[in-house]
Amino acid sequence: MPTPGFPPGTLDATGYPIWLSELDVPGPNHTAHLVRDLEPARALEVLGADPGSAAACTLPEQRPDEFTSLPRAALGDPQCLSVLLATRIGGWTLVFDDAGTTFQVGGLDTMRALLGGMRTGDWSALQEPEVPRPVPRAPAEALSASGGPAMTLHANISGLLSLDYAVDGSRAYRTTSDDLDHETAEPPAEVRAAAAAAGIVERAHLEPGETDEAAVTRIGCALAGVTWTMDDLRAAPLVAVALT
Repeated sequence: MPTPGFPPGTLDATGYPIWLSELDVPGPNHTAHLVRDLEPARALEVLGADPGSAAACTLPEQRPDEFTSLPRAALGDPQCLSVLLATRIGGWTLVFDDAGTTFQVGGLDTMRALLGGMRTGDWSALQEPEVPRPVPRAPAEALSASGGPAMTLHANISGLLSLDYAVDGSRAYRTTSDDLDHETAEPPAEVRAAAAAAGIVERAHLEPGETDEAAVTRIGCALAGVTWTMDDLRAAPLVAVALT
């Protein structure tokens, strides 16, 4: 079955958006946020990064190895939680997180404390602080509260793909590659239209006509009309920040 919303050259062999698979390493654990009508600096701030520390960057032609994403290589492979790459193309802002650290907004302090404890054996930073930590929030909700509609596309290292879609600060739809038939919630009309645009990519391990896992990510991209290639990204003004 064709993928009517995705022209030739915009998907890799698995049906995954090619710009996402080329930005990251094999076996990815990344998160990509798309939000309309919000500047990249503000999107970075909402996600917990310091936009003032973002630097203009140029993506290298290829990854230096199988462990380093293109955005991380562009910053010289810093030792950090994540490298966030941000840009705006048309009305949509992208923030690509090469380690999936921004899968929730408001949880960075806990993650830093956990990683610190793993390194040093000192777990005191995980104790309940005097001032309560912010309650983690879905990033699509946080981004859409500051701008227009927003999507978070997550690829878990276990292979699970997920889509969160939010409008005006509230979740409008969520699904994962474990729910390819959208059985847990009735999609809004725009999600149904995006699913039609995403189509199906035939895979050897699936029955003919069976929905492929990457359709979840294609639906999110179709909601934003994003059918980018790496050439599109390279032509856009890119900034990157190391999230520590």
